Amino acid sequence: MLTRGVLRSAILALAGASLAATAVRADGAQVILALPSVNVSFTALYLAEDLHLWANQGLEVKTLVIPGVGTNNAVINGSVQFAIGSSDALTRAWTHGQHLQAIGAGVKKTMEWVMIRKEIADAAHYDPNAPLAERAKILKGRTIAITGVGSLPDAVLKAVAAEAGIAPGDIVTPTMLPPEIMAAWKTKRIEGFSNAMPYAQQVIADGSGVMVSDPTKGEPTKFFPIAASIVTVRADYCPAHAELCTKFMTGMIAAMKIVVTDREQTMAEMKKRFPAYDEAVLGMAYDALKDAENYPPRVDPQAIENGDRMNIAAGFLKPEEKLKDYGPLIDNNYIK
Repeated sequence: MLTRGVLRSAILALAGASLAATAVRADGAQVILALPSVNVSFTALYLAEDLHLWANQGLEVKTLVIPGVGTNNAVINGSVQFAIGSSDALTRAWTHGQHLQAIGAGVKKTMEWVMIRKEIADAAHYDPNAPLAERAKILKGRTIAITGVGSLPDAVLKAVAAEAGIAPGDIVTPTMLPPEIMAAWKTKRIEGFSNAMPYAQQVIADGSGVMVSDPTKGEPTKFFPIAASIVTVRADYCPAHAELCTKFMTGMIAAMKIVVTDREQTMAEMKKRFPAYDEAVLGMAYDALKDAENYPPRVDPQAIENGDRMNIAAGFLKPEEKLKDYGPLIDNNYIK
């Protein structure tokens, strides 16, 4: 089994190699897209790559994985042109003077599930139909894996815990890549996780996990809708490269249309990308994704503000640091 260090080293090595091998050509027709993880929420992006929907626009897009909020850092330092992020990370960047923009939002829900082991839920006489503030009490003192500090799974976990008055320090949150999370789940080294699809669907399907919060219901609902799978760029990039940004979004929109209209083709892509997961699990993931897909991907200022409010609930920002105007964080001009 690959260890956490080996997996992380492999990803970082891939990132370094990809950055070196895919430096942007002088004609600007080649760009790099950074993804924060590997999950079903990015299926439209996988389709755009595999069906050559970007290539059809005359744009070559190279993708790589940089765990967690490292994607935003890569955009900030100019290593990549596009990154997939979330509204909470976007607003935190602005608070710290790092001017990024959202030019599209792939989904309108967090698509991050907070899960607990079934035997723990049973021992606690957990009621899955109770209000979220009651359900979240089971998280206190638990070891709940996340994919990265400050990541969307981290923000969701802390915001859900806050519903029950649980402080961030009252939960142990080891950081792991998704394959590590699933391995740790099998060996019972963790008591729960906050993560995306198809990982949550796997433990639901095999009966080993119980949902604490369910994003398909918009939970935590006080932050719904929320912009996630955001296409993030530096604020000065698209005004100077409008054609490239339009081509990128056009290819993504064509792929999103497939997700919401063609289950068979979308499922085929999911099976290709997640061959270890059976059709029932991927079918559950598809249904959740189709419902959450933000098609067309126009960015809603309220969905960005809700991410900022989640930052405060999660303890990432102080209330006085909340932004007053979300207009500068959004540019929908490249959605045609």
